[in-house]
Amino acid sequence: MEMPSACFAVLFTFMAVGFTAIPSSGADDAPPVRSVTVSSTTHVNFKSSKSFDVVTAAIEKQLGKFDAPVFGATMKDVSNPAEVEAKIHAMEGTSGFMLFAVRDHGQLLSLKGRKAFDRQYEIGNPLIAVEMTQSDLRAGEYAPLRICVYVGEDQLTHVDYDLPSTVFGRFKSAQVDKVAKDLDRKLEALITNALKD
Repeated sequence: MEMPSACFAVLFTFMAVGFTAIPSSGADDAPPVRSVTVSSTTHVNFKSSKSFDVVTAAIEKQLGKFDAPVFGATMKDVSNPAEVEAKIHAMEGTSGFMLFAVRDHGQLLSLKGRKAFDRQYEIGNPLIAVEMTQSDLRAGEYAPLRICVYVGEDQLTHVDYDLPSTVFGRFKSAQVDKVAKDLDRKLEALITNALKD
């Protein structure tokens, strides 16, 4: 039986539309969306006549050390949270923080023929971080924290950091704010203890 030409034209049009106009349902096809948020951060600076070596040693003395292999092994079985937390607490120093990384920018400057004292510390505590990320996952962007110790042009030793409550404040979360304010206190105690006479 021969198909009427009108029916053939409709069928052809449907097929053409079907092959070209039906959008893919894959999420990967969606264009990225970018947004920009402006927030205000408070910067803190301490300075001391104590030497760079004395100040950095006093800071490091108060820090525990984050042990990545131990942490990884511990997190494989979280069926007993109290036991896992105890193992993480064991990595803490007297400040409640542990050291994740040290970057010696002063040493790097020797590539430019310059002698300088400038060291960045990455410090934090996974148990403190999870108190924030359980409320807002985005808080993980700023954990661990960073402090910078350097000798300025005034020949004094400076310790700089961004105040956690203002860094984390952009999330507008009561739980994150509470933990961040406690971090403010812990950081100040760490630095003032290191600078004590």
